[in-house]
Amino acid sequence: MLFRDGAIVGQLSGRLGPAVASHNRYGSYFRAGTIPVTSTTEYAIAAKSRLTAASQAWQGLTEPQREAWIHYGQQNPIVNRIGEAKEPTGHAAFVGIYSRMHLDSLTPLTEPPIDPPSAPLTSLELVADIGLGGVNLTFAPTPTEADEKIWLLACKTNSHGIKFVENYKRFVATSELAEESPWDIQTVIEARIGALVVDQVLTVFAAIFDTVTGQLSGFLRASAIVEETAA
Repeated sequence: MLFRDGAIVGQLSGRLGPAVASHNRYGSYFRAGTIPVTSTTEYAIAAKSRLTAASQAWQGLTEPQREAWIHYGQQNPIVNRIGEAKEPTGHAAFVGIYSRMHLDSLTPLTEPPIDPPSAPLTSLELVADIGLGGVNLTFAPTPTEADEKIWLLACKTNSHGIKFVENYKRFVATSELAEESPWDIQTVIEARIGALVVDQVLTVFAAIFDTVTGQLSGFLRASAIVEETAA
């Protein structure tokens, strides 16, 4: 259970007994919790395999290497669901970078990165036209650097009123190295989260992925209502 102090409690996230804190456009609220169903999709199985491999790799590190990852975690806080910066453990820092590099078929690091993450994108715009216009992500700067890719998360919702979509986003794909804007993302989007339908809201989150260090920049977010133009 996470909370941010307010007059009483400003923001909640997580489970407390049978109740789960959630959030919509009217603010935070509690709902009845449900028992999660074990996912056996191909993607879920692959994700669990990556985490297992990362934990096993952590066990194979030397003590100085683990100490280095602990220091790296202390120097590179992550932002949780309610916007607070928290220092990851050395294990968590290692697993995060290892899993990303494994996912992109790169050789994972045993030593933590020395250089800082790449600077975030400076702009991000989305057009979601499943007709002639294309589902295109326009970003700057373009192209990305020779050893950088776009790391893409996305979700789709059926209601225009849903603004808080953090709990729905999924990893979709990485772009090619030195990706140029605009990037046509319809194929990778529909392969990951299903066919797009007119009047749905598509939301994407994009960051710069450094393929040398496995680090991610901060994310930018863009949304568009799905439309379909004809000839």
